[in-house]
Amino acid sequence: MKLELGCGTAPTPGHVHHDRSRHSPHVDVVHDLNELPWPWEAESCEEILALDVFEHLHLMPEQWLRECYRILAVGGILRLRVPVFGSPWHVIDPTHVRGFHPLNFDYFIRGRQLWQKYGHYYFEFAFQAGEVGTEEYNIVCTLKK
Repeated sequence: MKLELGCGTAPTPGHVHHDRSRHSPHVDVVHDLNELPWPWEAESCEEILALDVFEHLHLMPEQWLRECYRILAVGGILRLRVPVFGSPWHVIDPTHVRGFHPLNFDYFIRGRQLWQKYGHYYFEFAFQAGEVGTEEYNIVCTLKK
């Protein structure tokens, strides 16, 4: 399954669409992502797409990353976009709980310096590979289980 978390008003074709309310007919699954566990089975997703979602959660990043890891199949991909800490996209929206730094994700990618130095001590899971970059005021990240 290809899952889109927080699909909003522009759902991505070919995905199962999630949002926290049934605001449109295209929303397939309604769930507050702050509530764990999420309603998907372990290793049931080949892809998770989460654009502009995780900055709204009150969960700590390791909690929602762990849950994404749980529902991703081996070899599955998590694609996400979050605002850079302190940027206009982070601070303007009053529903944003936090912003991010690109190196935040290195704690969760096997072989990266921050994973080697700290992450593997703190977290019992790690993505096998990952690409982290920036676009304007956002961090774009692709993580592979």
